[in-house]
Amino acid sequence: MTIALGLPCREGLLICADEEVSAKGGDKYYEERISCVDLFGSALVSSYGGSSDLWKEAIEKISRKLLELQGPEEEGDVCVIPQAIYETADEVFAGMGRPSNLQMLIGVGGVFDSPELFVFDQGAMRRATGMTCVGASESSLIRYLAENLYSRSMTLEAAKNLGIYLISKAAQYVNGVGAPIDAIVIVGHQPEWLGDTEIKEREIAMLAREKSLLKQILPPPSSATWP
Repeated sequence: MTIALGLPCREGLLICADEEVSAKGGDKYYEERISCVDLFGSALVSSYGGSSDLWKEAIEKISRKLLELQGPEEEGDVCVIPQAIYETADEVFAGMGRPSNLQMLIGVGGVFDSPELFVFDQGAMRRATGMTCVGASESSLIRYLAENLYSRSMTLEAAKNLGIYLISKAAQYVNGVGAPIDAIVIVGHQPEWLGDTEIKEREIAMLAREKSLLKQILPPPSSATWP
């Protein structure tokens, strides 16, 4: 099992994922599970849960179709808008038989308005309005933490901390999820990768805050008269 998160926030969109991939026979290996396709005036960032091979096939086909929409460089580039990316991805998934063993996050940033997050899950495409998890999405731990910590109005800095924290907790408690962690920020048409050092520093800081703050819920308020 793997995990990837899309976190829309007030200032942009964060996509993050672990690097552990399970292979046949119980073996596992590690690779980046975030892909970035640069287009003219826009960019497509994706990650996945489920089949690595199907994800790579889908990305290759989606990228090829989008480059065709964009047109030859000598004739002038055309900015591919989010709706066109949504429709292109849906067409590709339909051509692949809408595989049930593939989940995908597709983040789109560009010179147009705010970034958008699309999700392919259970054979269908949809727009995401809030935090979305694929892979280990059924983990009760991740659902609990997300419900209590995530807000669409949170700042980008807070979203970075939350995304890294959630992947870290999944790596600790969910079988098949493992560090290292990758994360990328989408604000405009040039996504920005978070460096390994920044990711580790944020992870350490969040785990330290967790340890400190959780203890504060144990003592009763000074005015309480608990049994």
